[in-house]
Amino acid sequence: MIDSTLKRSQYRLFIFLFFLAGQATGQSVLNTPLVKVYSVAQLRSDFRLIRQAMEEAHPGLYRYHSRDSVSHWFDDTEARLTKPMTELQFRRTVEPTIDRIGCGHTDLYGSKAFVKYRKKHPFRPFPVDVFVLDNKLYVRENRSTDTTVQRGSELLAVNGRSAGTLLSHFYQYISSDGYNQTFKPYVLNTGLFTTYYTLAFGLDSTAQRLTLRDSTGKIRTLTFRPRPDKLKISTDSVEKRVIPASKPNKPSPRKPVPLEEEPRTLTFSDRDSSVAILKVSSFTGGGQRAFFRQSFKAIAKRKIVSNLVIDVRGNLGGNSATSAKLVTYLADKPFQAYKEVDAPVRQVSFNRYLGWKFWRFWIRNFFTHKTPEGAFRRSGVTGIFKPIKKNRFRGKVFVLTNGGTFSAASIFTSLAKHNAVGRVTVIGRETGGGEYGCNAFTSPYMTLPETGVQLRLPLYKIVLAIPGTDKGHGVMPDVPVTYTASAILSAQDLDIEKVYELLKK
Repeated sequence: MIDSTLKRSQYRLFIFLFFLAGQATGQSVLNTPLVKVYSVAQLRSDFRLIRQAMEEAHPGLYRYHSRDSVSHWFDDTEARLTKPMTELQFRRTVEPTIDRIGCGHTDLYGSKAFVKYRKKHPFRPFPVDVFVLDNKLYVRENRSTDTTVQRGSELLAVNGRSAGTLLSHFYQYISSDGYNQTFKPYVLNTGLFTTYYTLAFGLDSTAQRLTLRDSTGKIRTLTFRPRPDKLKISTDSVEKRVIPASKPNKPSPRKPVPLEEEPRTLTFSDRDSSVAILKVSSFTGGGQRAFFRQSFKAIAKRKIVSNLVIDVRGNLGGNSATSAKLVTYLADKPFQAYKEVDAPVRQVSFNRYLGWKFWRFWIRNFFTHKTPEGAFRRSGVTGIFKPIKKNRFRGKVFVLTNGGTFSAASIFTSLAKHNAVGRVTVIGRETGGGEYGCNAFTSPYMTLPETGVQLRLPLYKIVLAIPGTDKGHGVMPDVPVTYTASAILSAQDLDIEKVYELLKK
């Protein structure tokens, strides 16, 4: 009797604390996906399905780590599922293991119920917008009513947790290819700091106490009240990080899309008439091949243009065949893009939980053949690409990259560098996607039957046909460019400045 009474008291306290958390964020969290608790049996059942799916069908599960290591991680994670958890707690427990695999296309996402609730009840804004630089945090924008908070101040701690502690927690939940570390800070710098704070630490994401160091070196700890307004719904969400980039919205004839928001643009430099700048923000969406054709035709007409800048910074990918097509405008000779695009199995045993059923059926039965090694290869992908004859660019090419150059964009960078040798110079930072390929091509979502949490599961291993061996990193820049906090705050483009500097030599 005493034990049951104690349990009831603990339960009431648990609900009361969540109620207070909801009041702090201006939300009622009772009976919502935020606090719904799943039993140990339910959690273990879902996790075992994750393990089964990955061990059976993930094409790159052992790409960077041994089978024994991965099995140990799975065993250790299941051993920690010893008490009832909410959906967020379950994801917090499992995601670090998913991240350790080294696949940026594999991740956990919120259930449909969680996503729906978040859209209706977004969390309050964080007091400041921050960016990551050299494993430190800086204020990019003051969102609070305290006007003494300076842009560029270093954020030392949030609610007593140091910046280093925060980042080490956040990085456990951001999957990247191999051993790459540039993709993780890039993700946080797209406005997702609040999102990952919530994922890592729960409903106290409004962050009341911030410890800041200003430009004079003065350190202050400030306490903030949540602002009454809400964050605008955007890709800044716990439930989904879109990779590759989602299809760009079609511009309205009444409201044209600003130039800087266009998915792809061609401009000619005002500073140097020999320079053309091709910005490709995504390899997703229609009309790209026509855009490339028109762009290189326009470049060819300007006989004076002998230097081409291709900017794929922040390009999260899309159609890899389209990215390879862009390389044909630069390549010196015919080239093979892919050595293999292989799946370990033709049909998965957990098909009822996996999305894209019709698409996968079509590919599996009509566009896949078995290799002598026993893998199932996408048909026609290992063929030879021929360079474009008309309007092919033969001058110097500067490819601008950063941690957000991912998936198909990283494939483009790698193929361009290896197939226009001596003419392509990569400038910036290591790409977020792997130099030797990734796991993707088809990446449906699997819905776990108990919690509704979704696992994104790539089905094909892509290996590029380039010399050397895969060391688990992205394309390294030929000319590295390092940013400072002041350069970021003043919106300086140090990468393009490096291009002009090189042209003067």
